[in-house]
Amino acid sequence: MKMASEGGPEGTVTQGGTGGRKALSFSVILRPGPDRPRGLLALIATFCASEGIRKDTGIITWMRWPDEVVAGRDVIAATSFVQGGPTDCPWVVLNFRINLRGPLETGSTSLHDLLSVDVDPEMLVSKILDSLSWMHSGWVKKMFPQILPRISSMLENAGGRVVADRGGNAVSGVVRGVDETGRLVVDLDGSGQARVEDRKGLLEF
Repeated sequence: MKMASEGGPEGTVTQGGTGGRKALSFSVILRPGPDRPRGLLALIATFCASEGIRKDTGIITWMRWPDEVVAGRDVIAATSFVQGGPTDCPWVVLNFRINLRGPLETGSTSLHDLLSVDVDPEMLVSKILDSLSWMHSGWVKKMFPQILPRISSMLENAGGRVVADRGGNAVSGVVRGVDETGRLVVDLDGSGQARVEDRKGLLEF
């Protein structure tokens, strides 16, 4: 964030080390322009973490909307999204954290747990950044008909049922995908469609 606010160029990558080999953390600076909706970039980060792990290790991972990557039911990576700067020159920082090895908290797993070998962190970062390069290019060109189905296909519960909070009422529905702002699109049973902005809007996921 300090580098971004001081003019760090788009594409700058800062690596935070491997946390005693337990986790791999790194961040990427983007400069999306003043007139661009930026919410989808947070979801693109999660997608790229999942796709990068798949390509580097062969482990089948899924996105747990909006900011976790899971293998089976256990979390193997997480992302976060920070934005700031003046309105005419905003910046975005995408943060990535991948679990390399345990012990970890309940509900989490690591690459070492699943592979029984250590991965090359630099190669893993390279695969994630390669995915990010393609997805960011599509976002810049507003290729939403191409990138939204890719993201939606990697959702952990695509086509599955959820319960959403709609005006204080619990309404069940089916997950259809995401929209160009990063919201989860849910077809509600007999009552139209909901677009959920964050996980607080889901009562059962």
